[in-house]
Amino acid sequence: MGDSLVNVSTRNRFLNRECNLLPPVESRTLFTMASSTNTDAGLPVSCQCGRISFTTPPASTMTGIAHCHCTDCRKQSASAFGTSAWFAADKVFPLPADVQDKFAIYERVADSGNQMHCYFCPKCGVRVMHTRYDESKGGYWGRVSFKGGCVEGLDWSKAIHIFTRSKVVQLPEGAVAYETVPPGI
Repeated sequence: MGDSLVNVSTRNRFLNRECNLLPPVESRTLFTMASSTNTDAGLPVSCQCGRISFTTPPASTMTGIAHCHCTDCRKQSASAFGTSAWFAADKVFPLPADVQDKFAIYERVADSGNQMHCYFCPKCGVRVMHTRYDESKGGYWGRVSFKGGCVEGLDWSKAIHIFTRSKVVQLPEGAVAYETVPPGI
């Protein structure tokens, strides 16, 4: 399966109606107002132009922050590494209709062989998040990586470095680092 661009609204309607892989959007509330003092509130997320703006699931459900040095993240971020805040996919999907309709999706196959759905703003081009997709596993699975520069209020001091085997910059002294990914990821 090659790379392709899919309108997220059409894709999600197809998944909900035709394959019944994802529950209806109305099945649960995902996004809440953010508060810097409340870890049960979400963190604000937005693209560069502001067309896409919402909050993450509760900050207390974040599973990690990583600076990824893989070649794909370097190219996507146009930098030495890409930074992501991780949340479980089942905490994020399905997206509310008013949020999903604003996204476009770039689909690609990762080095691992997993199908990746990369969500970006069709107006300013900023990638906001990406996740793995596999119909045989019921749709979206694993984790969602929200792009760090799009998320306000992250504690960057807790970030780990992954895929350092392809790093192009020196890591800070004492940084937690993995040649690929930590066990269990």
